[in-house]
Amino acid sequence: MKIFLLSLITLFFTEPLYAGDASSTGMAFLKIGGDAASTAMGGAAVANSSGTSAIYWNPAGLANNESSEAIFSHQEWLAGSINQQLGITFPGDKISFGLSAAFSGVSDIERRDERPTIEPLGYFSANSLALSLSAAKAQGNDIQIGVTLKFLYEKIFTYSANGFAVDLGIKKQLGFHDISAAVVVKDIGGMSSLNVESTQLPARVTGGISGDFLPYSSSTINWSLDAGKYFDSSAFLRFGGELALNETLNLRAGYRKNSESSSGYTAGFGINRKRYRFDYAYLPFDFNLSDTHQISFRIGF
Repeated sequence: MKIFLLSLITLFFTEPLYAGDASSTGMAFLKIGGDAASTAMGGAAVANSSGTSAIYWNPAGLANNESSEAIFSHQEWLAGSINQQLGITFPGDKISFGLSAAFSGVSDIERRDERPTIEPLGYFSANSLALSLSAAKAQGNDIQIGVTLKFLYEKIFTYSANGFAVDLGIKKQLGFHDISAAVVVKDIGGMSSLNVESTQLPARVTGGISGDFLPYSSSTINWSLDAGKYFDSSAFLRFGGELALNETLNLRAGYRKNSESSSGYTAGFGINRKRYRFDYAYLPFDFNLSDTHQISFRIGF
């Protein structure tokens, strides 16, 4: 009965309604965006991310850092689960570094046996953790390369497993209309067995382009497009846009296809004040699964 219960919770928790990509992998929180600004733009951030958000999307983006930055992100996900991430970056003359800790968890899961009872036998939780170390370096004036090493841990009921993964990314400025192109391979690695079977990581490859233009002197329009494929499932597409007004307010929208069981549309905004930035993202879901919200706080120093 314990194995049956563990199988149900593993299916529920490690694959939280990612039917859109037909994936059979676990540790599915590794697929969820690390910051609200990128989530609001449909998760199209491989060529667009920089600062602490690059730790998740593409470590090559760290090479563009000119100052240190810290970020905290919180997301209310489905079925009462939460996703949180804390990251910090350190620019360098030759190599820039980033550190992050990402957590996903759901608590108060009822424990029962094969006989129905009015009250549960008890409660337990399911949690996942990723600790990341990133490094990036500029190659000349137009190419950046980066790598992220991850320690992974998950615990469901009384069972636990750990493992390691790596992300590899490259980014290039194309030299016209401020357009950048990038490619990243994410979550290549493995896990130890969780009771009877090891978790398969959501390994994937993603390519993207991004750019910006100035329709008015006080505003900028940023855009980004990503296309990729999970190694064990179908391809996905993401794109988004952002209107930056007076370096104070950012309005964002996006769309994602075959990425999740969401409606596809995303939206959000950002507010900037000197060294501080607040971002919000809204991600609605189909099938009456409710909606999810994500917030991020950044500070530069």
